[in-house]
Amino acid sequence: MSVRPATSPDASATGPAADSNPESSPWLRALLVLGGALTALSFAAMVLLLASYFLEITAWPVFYWFGLYGLPLGFVLMLSYVVIKAVLRRRA
Repeated sequence: MSVRPATSPDASATGPAADSNPESSPWLRALLVLGGALTALSFAAMVLLLASYFLEITAWPVFYWFGLYGLPLGFVLMLSYVVIKAVLRRRA
């Protein structure tokens, strides 16, 4: 009589089947990283825009672009990551 070792529920996620798991997709991770990086870059651009205003220096237009479009786009990317992960977990 042989004794099988007890496996935890997480043990299946570390084997070769983990590559086929849609929740560990590199595209989802890239979506989150891109959203976070874009949000951080946009926040830094907003701080530089505010600093240039107080120093009475003409700001580059790219600072305005990142503030107006980059910040909301970064949050949309991160929110889409959360929604996709919730849908994938619900289906699993």
